[in-house]
Amino acid sequence: MQTIRVTIMVTVVALLMGVVACSSYIPYVDYSQPFESALAPDAHNYVHDERYGIVFSVDPLLRRENMDTADEVILIRNRSGYYFVTASGFTNVYVLEPRPGELKIDNDIEISPEGLQNPGFNQRGDYIEVVDRATGESYQINENGRL
Repeated sequence: MQTIRVTIMVTVVALLMGVVACSSYIPYVDYSQPFESALAPDAHNYVHDERYGIVFSVDPLLRRENMDTADEVILIRNRSGYYFVTASGFTNVYVLEPRPGELKIDNDIEISPEGLQNPGFNQRGDYIEVVDRATGESYQINENGRL
């Protein structure tokens, strides 16, 4: 009789611990931003998106594009939580992976060897649409590259 009670108590405790452990995570999160942000870098090439609460330096991206400055940086975030960044004159869209206290340049997706003239982003569910408003050209991308 005592053994049965102990077995039942151990089982109940194990089940409760499993429920608590499972509830520590919230599945099926959609991080996407419905609209792009057009951000002007400050004198130190930092952009600050107050609407979505992010500040970062665009210097590493500018160096990759062999540029010193950009008048405006375009930013959007997809469902998986990756940020996509580009600007006029950029040949690439940069995929940034959020990490504690930093953004990792996870991928650079070549869009236009000549450079985008007037880029924009559209959220399209499973992918991001890159549009060059000057030429009317559009491209479908995700964090892994062009689709």
